[in-house]
Amino acid sequence: MKKIPVLILALLISVSVFSQSHLESLFGFSLEKEQPIKLNEVKLNLPTTIFALYPEVSYERLLNSDISLGASVGINLADEYMMDFAFTPYFRWFFGGNSKSLDKYGAGFFIEANGSLFSPVNDTNLVIDGETIEEDLGAGLGLGLGWKYITKNDWVGEILFGGGRDFVNDGAYPRMGISIGKRF
Repeated sequence: MKKIPVLILALLISVSVFSQSHLESLFGFSLEKEQPIKLNEVKLNLPTTIFALYPEVSYERLLNSDISLGASVGINLADEYMMDFAFTPYFRWFFGGNSKSLDKYGAGFFIEANGSLFSPVNDTNLVIDGETIEEDLGAGLGLGLGWKYITKNDWVGEILFGGGRDFVNDGAYPRMGISIGKRF
């Protein structure tokens, strides 16, 4: 009689050990297969690409369930956008929710802190003491707010609005977009 509880205990321990591995079935019962957490994303900002001929591509790496680092690079293909190029590294802090998409890493509402190195389009020049100075390069810091949605197939949709202060030219730069991408 004492052998039966020991046998049941050994069976439960062995089942719990097997459940740590990626098994699809055990003793005819299907187990949920754990997927590895995907930590990288690549995105394209659609409005600037389509309407302003300014493709902005972003790469983001999740460091934690609610923290990520990334960078955006944009280049002007026509003179319809206010910058010739921009390199914008950023830090994001996510606040998830209760829906299924928000249970994933790096999803939901976020706050962004960013820095930017950019070249404004030279429509206006700065005049100091009668001398014309072209505004070649700008650099600054900024903040943004946004929302990120992730599908079951790891497609990413993102809305972002923010901006920053240009400390070199005493101006500002925009940080906004609707981006679509893929998490891998």
